[in-house]
Amino acid sequence: MKLLRGSEPVPTVFDLLGDRENDMTAALGFVVSRCPEFAKRLLADIAGHRGDVDGLVVGLQTHTGIGGITDVELVIGNKLAIVIEAKRGPHLPTRGQLKKYVPALRRTGADKQLLVALTNASDAFAADVLDPQVDDVPLVHRSWRRMRQLADASRRHESNQGKRILDEFVACVDGVTQMETRYSNMVYVVSLGGGNLDRWTPSWIDIVAKRRRYFYPAGKRWPDPPNYIAFRYWGKLQSIHHVDGFDLFTNPHDLFPEAPSETWDTHYCFQLGPPIVPPREVKAGNRVVRSNRVWCMLDTLLTCKTVSDALTETERRGNA
Repeated sequence: MKLLRGSEPVPTVFDLLGDRENDMTAALGFVVSRCPEFAKRLLADIAGHRGDVDGLVVGLQTHTGIGGITDVELVIGNKLAIVIEAKRGPHLPTRGQLKKYVPALRRTGADKQLLVALTNASDAFAADVLDPQVDDVPLVHRSWRRMRQLADASRRHESNQGKRILDEFVACVDGVTQMETRYSNMVYVVSLGGGNLDRWTPSWIDIVAKRRRYFYPAGKRWPDPPNYIAFRYWGKLQSIHHVDGFDLFTNPHDLFPEAPSETWDTHYCFQLGPPIVPPREVKAGNRVVRSNRVWCMLDTLLTCKTVSDALTETERRGNA
């Protein structure tokens, strides 16, 4: 049986909440409160807490009294108090935002107090950006991928009800953070200009063709990292690449030595696999013009005459 809300499928009970940041943190809080093995592993992972979780109180969307609202609070009496600030994407919380949660921690009087930033960024990237403390309160970073790993590791030690909850949670996290793209044959097709960025030596085409790199902003109508990415320039599709990995950066000089050292918004930089070259000329077609970015199935780009035809066939399959 299938559950639809409007025309959209609802694969897990957590998807009934939605896929915004507050919805994801509500799902996390619920799982912590219902799955004791997951709660134990989570507290051990982020706070080194090795005791039991009896008396653990989970708070969601609690007002701090100074203009802040905490996403998730985890408190065990006067032993431990944690505030988790969660972001759906790779963007890290600001120091100013985190400072608003310190009074809420102080009021608990707990012996150990901790701030946690939960995002899609890598721990290495977060370590370069976040301070280790905010007003003398330790700050650590964890990823949604880590939450998934903890859920997987906890599953066999939970009750049957806990197993079902964790299975739904894992499916929800996979869907929202797009971890399932590892198995997807969808290709993100982008356009490259013939020039280069201001004060940069390599052209956009050289960065892809010679360096096997490509970057774009995190968010701002750009997708999470795709499994495949394709490049069109000079009026036709040139190559398709598997995305072997990616870095997050705010200073392009960190990854490209010839680039000027300056501060950007957070960007993804992809490591591209060997090029898959279409066996015949694949022009853009009348549906894909200028700098349009589209999603197409991998095989359609290799069999259709134009990118526009590949887009049309991809849409037809999706509506079948």
